[in-house]
Amino acid sequence: MPWPAKVSRAIESRSGGVCEGCGQRPATEKHHRKFKSRGGKDVLSNALHLCGWGNHTGCHGLAHSADPPEGWAVHSWDDPRLEPVLLHVGRALLADDGTVHTGVEVF
Repeated sequence: MPWPAKVSRAIESRSGGVCEGCGQRPATEKHHRKFKSRGGKDVLSNALHLCGWGNHTGCHGLAHSADPPEGWAVHSWDDPRLEPVLLHVGRALLADDGTVHTGVEVF
């Protein structure tokens, strides 16, 4: 099922069309950090705009691998708004209003 149009546009705006993972290739896939099968919602804090195709190539494939980077795949009990994610701009928290809070320290 596709992302809601408003959320999709906001994800694309936040990324500027560049992969939020590597920062080197065009972003082609929208990824749920908390997978839909784990109860993930179509909200900005739960979204990454990644390069690759399907769940198999590029950063999107890495997000679905056995050892994804920090915050690219979160547990069913996690709230993506509170889980740091490693982006090409550094460690960050993603907010549902589209802001990216970098320089995150978790103690």
